[in-house]
Amino acid sequence: MAVTTAVHEGGCRCGSVRYEMVGHHTYSGICHCDDCRRATGGAYVPWFGSDPKNFSVTEGTISEYESSPGIWRGFCGTCGSPLTFRGEGWNDVAITIASLDDPNSITPESNVYLKERLRWVRFNEDMRNYDGFPD
Repeated sequence: MAVTTAVHEGGCRCGSVRYEMVGHHTYSGICHCDDCRRATGGAYVPWFGSDPKNFSVTEGTISEYESSPGIWRGFCGTCGSPLTFRGEGWNDVAITIASLDDPNSITPESNVYLKERLRWVRFNEDMRNYDGFPD
């Protein structure tokens, strides 16, 4: 019986940037922090993590800006679509679930930074939920 390897493909809204992640994701969660809201214009951001060696840009280039010391947010330089998040000391690159070609292929497992969530946002109480970032 053949073993299959998960391949997740995605990209920005305009198609200038395409990426793929091969293998299994390291985590998946919804971030409710103020920085993620402001960077995306959304009430929260669903992310999944990848070992950087399993993530590659297959078309175009991800532009980045340092949103705070040691933290870089990646986006399409043409349409502005948020794509990635990485930081000094992080073992993973985070990728926006909504930028996947099939965003239903990865289901968030937790909520983080609930202490900063908008009071009108409802969330799944059955998920792992954290006021900040888990240890």
